[in-house]
Amino acid sequence: MHGRPRGRLAPDGNFRVRAISIVSAAAGQVLGKNIYTPDGRVLLRQGTALTERYLKALRDLKFSHIYVRDERLPDLEVDDVIPEDLRLEAVQAIEGCFADIRKQMEETGKVNINVDAVAEMSKSIVENLMSHKDLVVQLMDLRSLDSYTFAHSVNCCVLGVMMGQRLGLPEPKLKDLATGLVLLDIGKSVVPAEILSKPGALTEEEFAKVKEHPRAGFDALREVFNVSAHSKIVVLQHHERIDGSGYPKGLKGPEIHLYGQIAALADVFDALTSDRVYRKRLLPHEAIDVLLRSADRLFDRQLVTTFVANIAPFPKGTLVKLSSGEHAIVTDIDMSTALRPMVAVVKDSGGRDLKAPFPLLDLRRERSLAIVKVLAE
Repeated sequence: MHGRPRGRLAPDGNFRVRAISIVSAAAGQVLGKNIYTPDGRVLLRQGTALTERYLKALRDLKFSHIYVRDERLPDLEVDDVIPEDLRLEAVQAIEGCFADIRKQMEETGKVNINVDAVAEMSKSIVENLMSHKDLVVQLMDLRSLDSYTFAHSVNCCVLGVMMGQRLGLPEPKLKDLATGLVLLDIGKSVVPAEILSKPGALTEEEFAKVKEHPRAGFDALREVFNVSAHSKIVVLQHHERIDGSGYPKGLKGPEIHLYGQIAALADVFDALTSDRVYRKRLLPHEAIDVLLRSADRLFDRQLVTTFVANIAPFPKGTLVKLSSGEHAIVTDIDMSTALRPMVAVVKDSGGRDLKAPFPLLDLRRERSLAIVKVLAE
């Protein structure tokens, strides 16, 4: 250890959770958050002791990460930005809307969308976020690959609305933005499922099909009068980029509506931090770096800065390696200095486990130390 003055984190009997790779999970660990099937049913409940049979089932269902209880820091609580039941209701509403569109296309070749349930869910998300304006994105929504499309829409809604709040948008505009974000990928209903789930590179023809989904979604919503024009713009423009390299219109800079630019950032960030059939997810700090490096080219720099201000690069509960060689867990974050959080040291520089109460370090003050790596233990 370094001989620096440090605080101590005392135990109190509550548990905190930490995301770990399914590969690292072991029988006997206790599940920290409920796990759901793609259609929203509880698969395993929080508090369940994991067995080899459960772990095999989770791997077969294509979960790459799960949350487990970690008793080393018993007083650390980490909550998602919206309640779990609201997230599940929203996912189910979107899935129902997609299924209805697919059925109509197969049976009649025409679409008559009822988006009432989706619109209500988007309003509920806005109202929930407006009542908790100081929230920071900390926990990632860990899901099976099979549920990506529907959960992605909800995550984009949460991310986009939080950004809209930071930009000072009033509640009616936030609700328009939210509805567009929830319906973001509605046009994928007409893209063949085998293309969306293809693990390898798409052919030019397949990618051309995928690129049709913003226009297809916009067209499907054209005659839906309880969805505002601004919501429809979100659906149409969420793949546009300020340098003109996006689609479907190749718009540049101010030609892209603010809502379209917000949607693009939310869409890219959630895609980067999610497991996909063709690549593993990035960690939050890695995805933030991708967005920052894309500023002034793909995205407006000021909007990127605003967007990432809502996201903790090292969420509470993240296990990290310090430049000293010590292993530590993030316990608190000041978003004005988010790269230098408060951490509790759980292993010394020689790799030996420490015992509670764990030494606390405030990296804002410990300027000789830095986080050098996120560990996937």
